Amino acid sequence: MSMHESCGVTDHCDSMGWSDDEVFNSIYVGEPPHRVVLSVPGLRLIVDVSPLVAGHLLLVPERHYLSFGHLVPDLAGVVNALVRRLRQAYVDVFGRMAVIEHRSSTTMPSACITHAHWHLLPVDGKQIRRHIVNDGLKPARIQTFEDLHRYASANQSYYYCSDGNSHDVFVADRTIRPQYLRSVVGRMLDIPDPEWDWSVVVRRHLMRETMRLTSGWAHELLP
Repeated sequence: MSMHESCGVTDHCDSMGWSDDEVFNSIYVGEPPHRVVLSVPGLRLIVDVSPLVAGHLLLVPERHYLSFGHLVPDLAGVVNALVRRLRQAYVDVFGRMAVIEHRSSTTMPSACITHAHWHLLPVDGKQIRRHIVNDGLKPARIQTFEDLHRYASANQSYYYCSDGNSHDVFVADRTIRPQYLRSVVGRMLDIPDPEWDWSVVVRRHLMRETMRLTSGWAHELLP
């Protein structure tokens, strides 16, 4: 698989909302008919198929990239512009906004993240950082998300966390547990293990509530 390509119908792409979204459609059966909050050239903002909390969104590229570190040369400006427009609206509705990403190395035997996506969550980014540090990973402060490009270029697995004011990256040379970042946020939200796993518990009410609360964003935020 190349670093970026048009996405076909695969389980990974589909669950992230790139293709015909068969996973979403099989769960929600038209109620709602889709989960797209807004689209700009190159990016879609969608609701997670099983949100951990109201406001759990995914930012995904329309083309298939391995990570946000890989899309920097093509879409950094688009990402920065959208996040700037989005942040205040998000905070007004949900209270705060953290951004997290897991990028797997293609050389890791258990690598499973083969598609770029950011989780946007109304939780404390600094608390996420503390949980990751407590799990034995060391943070490196970066200036902007664009600095992720050097980790992607080196084929390094990483966890990325930002609260809007600071950006931290953790080199992840070992797998702690599957869906690690979801498990961290689940712990913060007192979600019992393993109910943070989207395939174990599907929170339909939170998905529909998030769609309702963001229904006007495309009109309000886009020119």
